[in-house]
Amino acid sequence: METMRLIDHLLRWDEKTSAEFRKKAGTTPACFRINAFLAHSGDSWFWCIALFIFWLFAGGDTQRTLAFWGLSIAGTAVLIFFLKRKIQRKRPEGEWGELYRRTDPHSFPSGHAVRAGLIVMLALDTFQPQFALVFIVWALLMIHARVATGVHYLLDIYFGLIFGLLIGTALILLKPAIYANLPILFDRSLWWALLK
Repeated sequence: METMRLIDHLLRWDEKTSAEFRKKAGTTPACFRINAFLAHSGDSWFWCIALFIFWLFAGGDTQRTLAFWGLSIAGTAVLIFFLKRKIQRKRPEGEWGELYRRTDPHSFPSGHAVRAGLIVMLALDTFQPQFALVFIVWALLMIHARVATGVHYLLDIYFGLIFGLLIGTALILLKPAIYANLPILFDRSLWWALLK
């Protein structure tokens, strides 16, 4: 009973703090448009389509890395969708983000924040630190834009980011085993051998 009271208190604090953040972050129409752009920049379909296009023209290690990023992002999106349906925390009331509200009315954890954490870890594993820093800055701006546009609470994004960092770490540690056991997912040249 005490735990439930504590969770209830935490959720009420989160709703109040998130509402205050939203007011401060979206004070002008231009500010809101920037936040809306940033909020959309973490969409899974955007990342998967972009990675697929690059993958089509890549070869060797680059092709394999792009496939790993794409499959990691797609797989994590499916996992979070089902996790959110299990937890069922409703999104904040609001008008922006009708597509999100209609297709996925639940907010915890933020799928965009989980994806941000995952992408940060993949970037740290793939690129030089100075280039990976671009992904870190983008991730922080994007997840806060999700609160500023009213589709998430602060706890949604912070828990989501931590969860994404953990998923990314686990996938990177498992990457050699994944490559070894599922080579056909990462090497297009093996597809032609199967078709012959």
